[in-house]
Amino acid sequence: MKKIVKIRVVISTFLITFFVVVFISGLGLYLAPSGRIAKESGWNFLGFDENSLEKIHTLIGFLMTGVTLIHLSLNYKMFTSEIKLLFKKRNK
Repeated sequence: MKKIVKIRVVISTFLITFFVVVFISGLGLYLAPSGRIAKESGWNFLGFDENSLEKIHTLIGFLMTGVTLIHLSLNYKMFTSEIKLLFKKRNK
């Protein structure tokens, strides 16, 4: 397997993993009680309190943004050719 293909596989795997983590942590933050209620009641989601979920969600979200930029740069030619095909005028 070529080196660039291996890199693309690793980047895509990271993107999928980061997406799942951000989605699940976002769901937990959405379901979290508002205000002090979460802290006073000892609320948690999958073993994480609201503060931990916020930190995980933010950190992985930033990492996901960086990996997305790398993904787009590695697949730039394919991306631009697909966009050109999408907007190409069809001859009738």
